[in-house]
Parts: sequence; C-alpha cells; structure tokens
Amino acid sequence: MTDRGNMDRPLEAAYVGIGSTDPEALAHWLGDVVGLMPGEPPRGAHSAWRVDGKAHRLWVEAAARDDALALGFEATSAARYSATLTRLERAGAALEPMTAETCALRRVRSGVAVTPPWGVRVEVVQGLADAATPYASAAHPRGFMTAGNGFGHVVLMAADAEEYAASCQFATEALGLSLSDWLRLPRPEGDMHASFFHCNPRHHSVAIVHVPGARHERRLNHVNFEVASVVDVGRAYERFLNAKATLSNTIGQHANDGMVSFYAVSPGGWRIEIGAAGRTIGADWSDVREYDRISDWGHQPPAALAAMLAAK
Repeated sequence: MTDRGNMDRPLEAAYVGIGSTDPEALAHWLGDVVGLMPGEPPRGAHSAWRVDGKAHRLWVEAAARDDALALGFEATSAARYSATLTRLERAGAALEPMTAETCALRRVRSGVAVTPPWGVRVEVVQGLADAATPYASAAHPRGFMTAGNGFGHVVLMAADAEEYAASCQFATEALGLSLSDWLRLPRPEGDMHASFFHCNPRHHSVAIVHVPGARHERRLNHVNFEVASVVDVGRAYERFLNAKATLSNTIGQHANDGMVSFYAVSPGGWRIEIGAAGRTIGADWSDVREYDRISDWGHQPPAALAAMLAAK
C-alpha cells in the first residue's frame, strides 16, 4: 500500500456502491474469485468489501438493476472539503447534504451528494472510517495500492455526445479533477471517445467514455483495483482461470496509463480490472495528449486470442 508521487491530493476515490439483482452471487464472486476482504455491511446493504484498512471500499445493495449506485470522493482535509463544495456550488451543482443516517451507512463523518451528468450519484465526504480489524486477505496478502490515492478507479459510460461533453465539463469545472489525457478511437459508427481524470498521483480516478451507436445497459463499465506488482496480477489471473470466471480481456498493457491488467465480467455484467504498475502523475505532468489505441499489447477478448492462436 505504497504512497506514491508528491503532488497535491485534494480528493481520493473513497468507495463505490453497487446495485445488484443477485447480491448473493455477486458477494460470492467478490470474495472467492476477486479475493476482496469482507467488511461489516452497513445497515440496508447486502455486503461490504475491503482492500485496505478502511471500513469498506465497495458495498453492494439489492436493486432492480445491476449498476453503480454511488461514487464517493473523500476530501483530504477540511479546507479541501470546503473548497470542493464551493467549487460545486459555483458550477451550479445542486448539493444535497447527507443525513446523519446516510453518513453512518457510508461510515463517514459528513458529506454532500450531487447528481452529475453521467447519472451516477457522487458523494463528497470527510472522514471515511477505519475498519475495526487489520486488513488481511489470503488472495492478496500484499494488499492494494491505496495510500494517498484512494481505492482505484471507475469508468462510466455516457449516453450520447452531449452527455459526454457535459460530464467532462462537470469533472473538471465542478468536481475539480484534472484531465490526464484522452482517447479517440476511429470506428465506422463514429469515433469512440474516452477522457481520463485525476485528483492525486493515480493516473485516473474516473474516466468517461462515449461510444456512438452503442446501447448501454448500465452506466458502470468497470471498477479497477491496483495490486502491488505484476506478479500479483499474474497470480490473480490464474485464480480467475482456475475459478472458470468469465474474462472479457486477457492480460495486456494500456497505452496511456501503462497499467498491466486483465478484465473479468461480474455476475451483474459490469467488469472488474485487476492491474499493477500504472503511471503516476506529479506536479510536473505534461503528457496531456490524445491516444489512438487502448493498449500497447494484449487485452485481447479471449475468443479473439483463441482464434489468433488457432490460425498459427
């Protein structure tokens, strides 16, 4: 759980809440396959999951749809919390103070909620509670990269070009994130666009994607958890294979953030990414540019990889 980089850290990705039509199946997958450590579920939630010393980083509620319910950002000081709320108000966001009951459920000291253009509730909070017991996971004994950066990242899908533009504007002007870089991938149906935003040394805590002509059953594309090394990625990959879990992308390395990772499909249809060795962003970051590819190598859909190997 290394603390990397030396840039200012106004916010950290605190947690993500997931709605599930089959919370039992999702809990089994998160615990036995992904290898997260069970936490103490908040009242009203089905399960909660840890990747470090915090009370939870992901929680699951029974819901009519399989999708993200909330994305929490923790302010790293009272002054930064106040500054973030002021920025949101100046941008015209309608702030909803979180009740004492909601704060208790989230295990935070205080917070406000806002609905951004991408449709998944954002909660800006202070004081995410520590867990009552030390972190310990047989699947990930070396833990996850969270200190100073938050739990990982979330990638969300925009419904159309207008929503994509509004979401990118909200991320920077209202929430105060910074653009790391962006992707434009030519497609016959129209160019795919993705923008990546950071708020600490992690290359991105949120990314927004627009794929013209695609119909999205859910907003949540994937949740990322970063492990300590590529060796840990490989061990996790083997565990997924042994569990006969559904992979969506084999091991590969992304072009922009350099992360070596793989993707698997959850029982709810959204994906999880386990990765390591991602680039970090410092105060001198100057690589804000467009990319024309998602990965430098790998990340093949399993069927495509099998066909490629069969043709040799």
